[in-house]
Parts: sequence; structure tokens; C-alpha cells
Amino acid sequence: MENTVLNSTQLTIRIAAVQGAYGHRLATYATQISPRSLEAFLGHDPRSRFWKKLDPELEQIYVQLQRTTTSDRLRAIQAYIRKRFSQLAVILGAFPAISVAVKRHLRFDPFNESGVEGAGTLHLDMSKSNGRIVLDGLARVSGVIELVELANDEALSIDERRALNELIDQFTLPLVIFAPRQADKPLDLKELRQLFADFNFKQTSISPTMAMNYDSSDIYVEATRRLADRAVIKSNGGMETKAASLGAKSTALVVLQHLVRFVRGAAEGDAFTEAKTNVDKAEGQRRLSEDSIDEFVTQANRFLSGMTEMMGAERFSDTKNSIHLTGPGWGALGTIFHDLDVTLEVDDIAAMGRRLGELDWRRDAEFWSDVMREREVRGKMMLTFVGGGYESRQAIRRKAHQYLGTWDRLQAKTAPSEVGAPTESNAAAA
Repeated sequence: MENTVLNSTQLTIRIAAVQGAYGHRLATYATQISPRSLEAFLGHDPRSRFWKKLDPELEQIYVQLQRTTTSDRLRAIQAYIRKRFSQLAVILGAFPAISVAVKRHLRFDPFNESGVEGAGTLHLDMSKSNGRIVLDGLARVSGVIELVELANDEALSIDERRALNELIDQFTLPLVIFAPRQADKPLDLKELRQLFADFNFKQTSISPTMAMNYDSSDIYVEATRRLADRAVIKSNGGMETKAASLGAKSTALVVLQHLVRFVRGAAEGDAFTEAKTNVDKAEGQRRLSEDSIDEFVTQANRFLSGMTEMMGAERFSDTKNSIHLTGPGWGALGTIFHDLDVTLEVDDIAAMGRRLGELDWRRDAEFWSDVMREREVRGKMMLTFVGGGYESRQAIRRKAHQYLGTWDRLQAKTAPSEVGAPTESNAAAA
């Protein structure tokens, strides 16, 4: 035995887990993992910018199964963790479980000696040949790994690194492992593709309106609720929170989704109006903050109140015939407010609201003849916008500024893409 050489070692880790199953093919193991252990557990860095450095087979799997994670998405995830996972967080936060597929069968020893499935010890083979692939939650995994790296970045101060490391130690991530039940039948690429499709495409998300209505953390939704509680909205029909559009019998002035669009444009400008409503800006990059929200709502209320004062309640709240109360109309008004208040820094925003109130906002008004067209909708001739949402919003914005005499000043102070010049992303969004 003296000449025996240890020529192979199989590294296996033991994990406390709860076992489950899906039919004859899949076993599942639910557990928890610390942020610092994610990369080591996977045996590779799953962030999309590193896929080309992976083993060819693993790279192929990620390229075929996953979508790249944008830098904006990574920053948003990190901002969510910082704001919602801290011990000092005002509003609770959590991530759904991360799903990881393991190619080969795993040994599981139940704590109960009778062998009944349930809680026990999972023996995970950590070799490269037993690939671990993120099926669901790649953006979350990537954001967490970035945060762990940032906690050791010497570009941060000692206090910043200490605070970040303390935050990382305050949460764990729920993890579900999917592995084959049969020892002689590893998962193949076709099966991994199917799981990915099931997890990512065969699910039904809640509507944006419902998500906004339930969200108590989004600062733009909170600003919208506060604005809706002011007289200019409340006394003219109020805000509908459960529907995506105003029904024929609705007496509300605006739906939540449209007023949120107004607020996002009013707070951050036209580009943010175009962004998806589940996309946030990092706190250091956005104008709206917890400290400025009341001042912002007051100023936006002055602007809309000026319009109401000049138009009168009946004309201002005419939801059936008014351009300013359409989706593109609310979006345009928000952007116009930002143009005037932030870009051009007008002295009296209420006066500008009154000037806009002088306009005839009816769909059939001569002023809007190049924006609207008559066409048949469900058997009836109706006046509708000439272009899509983006083009319609930009047309309303341009004509309103031309009426105010501020269009040339705005063009001089902003980049072309910020004042309605079509871009590739704008066209796609429209």
C-alpha cells in the first residue's frame, strides 16, 4: 500500500435540503444559499459577459437557453437589495427561489432512517462534468454576484465596504435544485431547453396595472397616489386603480397606468416615459427622491390646476373627447412639464398650465388635425391618432411647445433624441 498513489478525487459537498419529485424523471431539492457561495456552488460565473470564457458545452447551454442581463437590470437588482434587504428597510423585500438544473443524479440521505422522502442530506458532486446551470433567476444571481464583488472593491471607502458586507450577510437566497431521478439517465440539452421554456415562457404574469396597484415601494407609483389625492384629480373624477383603461360607464378622470406615465415623464423626462414601468433608475441618477417627492407633487399639481382653471372642470374632465386625457396625452403632459420645469426652468409653472388650458383639446379641433385621423373601429367611424403611442406623444408635445413659443428654446437645450427625433429604440417601442 506504500506505493499506492491517490490519482483521483471527487469533491462532494453535503447540503441540508428537502426532497420532492416531478413524475419519474425529476427530483427536486429545496435549500438556501448565501450570496458569497453562489459562484462556488455553480462552479462558474454565469454572468452573460463571461459566457465566452466557459467550457464550450456550458457556453452553448447558456447562449441557447438564457438571455443576456443588461447593466441597467443588474443595477436595478443591486438597488433593490440595498433598499429592501437591510435590517433598516421600511418595506420588506424578497426574491423568488432560484432554479438550478444539475445534469447528473444526486445521492440523498433522509434524516429519517425509515427512508421516507423529506428532509435530509444532499450529496452534490461539484465536478465540472456534473454541470450546474441556472434555469430561472439568472439576473438575480448575476446581480448578487456583482454586489459580492463590489463589497471587496478598493474603489469604495472602508466604511462603504463594511456596510455592504454587513448587508450581504443579512440575507440568504432560496434555491431549488432540479436533478434526474435515475442514476443512469443524466439530463440532456433538450430536457434543459424544455425546463427553461416552461419556467420562462409558460407562465402568466399579473398585469402592469395590478402590479402598480399592489406596489408600495415604487417611488413613482407613490408620487402618483399622492397626486391623485390632490383636488385637481380627486374633484374631477379621481383615479381608477383596477382597470387598464376607462370603461364606457366609468366616471374616473384617469387610470393608474396613465397617471404613472405622466409622473414618470414629469419627474425624469421623455426617455423615462418610454421605458418599461418595471424599470427604475438608480437613486443617484433620478430626480425624484423621498426628500423631493412632496415638492414634486405640489409642482405637478400646480401645472395641472392651471390647465383646469383655464379650461373649467367640464372641459378638463371630458374623457370621451379630449386628447389630453388619452394615454399619449398624459404621457405628453408629463414630458411637457419636465421640459418646462427642469430643462427650461420656467418661473411660473401654473401660468404655463393656464396657457395650455387655452388650447382646444377636443379630438376634432382644427389645432390637432394633423395628429388625428378618422377611421373605422369595430364598425364605427372614430377619430384616432395618426401614429403609434410614441409618435402621438411626440406630436402632442411638439405642437404644445409651438403654441407656448418654447419649442426652439427646448431644441437648443436638448439632444435631438430628447425632443422627438426618431431613434431605433423609439421605433421599436412604438
